[in-house]
Order: sequence, then structure tokens, then C-alpha cells
Amino acid sequence: MAKKPVTLDGLLNTATKPLDTGIPQRGAGQEQPVAKPAPKKREGEKRLTLALDGETYRRLRMHAATTDETHQNILERALTEYLNHVGA
Repeated sequence: MAKKPVTLDGLLNTATKPLDTGIPQRGAGQEQPVAKPAPKKREGEKRLTLALDGETYRRLRMHAATTDETHQNILERALTEYLNHVGA
């Protein structure tokens, strides 16, 4: 025996406004934060995913906050210095 399809048509009334219950709704009356645009990709840029142990990640975050640099800048500079050092 086939089951009848479930519909939710009768649950929503889109013809009227919601009733004011006096209970503040999340986000009501607040300005919505403007999303930052995604950083522009540099010519020839390639993406890389990196996994760090917790302590190394914590140290990176602390250094970035102290020096007001991004993780990207710190890691890119460190990798460039390493590759120059090993002659790669």
C-alpha cells in the first residue's frame, strides 16, 4: 500500500505579517554586519591546506596578534626563507 506524500502547505501563511508577541526576536532591530569581501586572488596564487598541532597553532596566533600580521604573511615569509636557505 502506497503512503500519501507529506505536504506542509497548511503550516505557513505567507499572506499576512507575523503577530507581534512582544518577545524580541534574534537580530530584530539590529544592523546586520556587513560581510567582508573575499580577498582577491593574486595572479598565479595557489591554495594550500595546512594542519598544525595545537601548540604550534597557538604560538602562531599569539605571534600574529602581537605583530599585527596575518597567518598568511607569517607562514609565507617563513616558507620563503626556508626554501631560500635550503636552495630549493
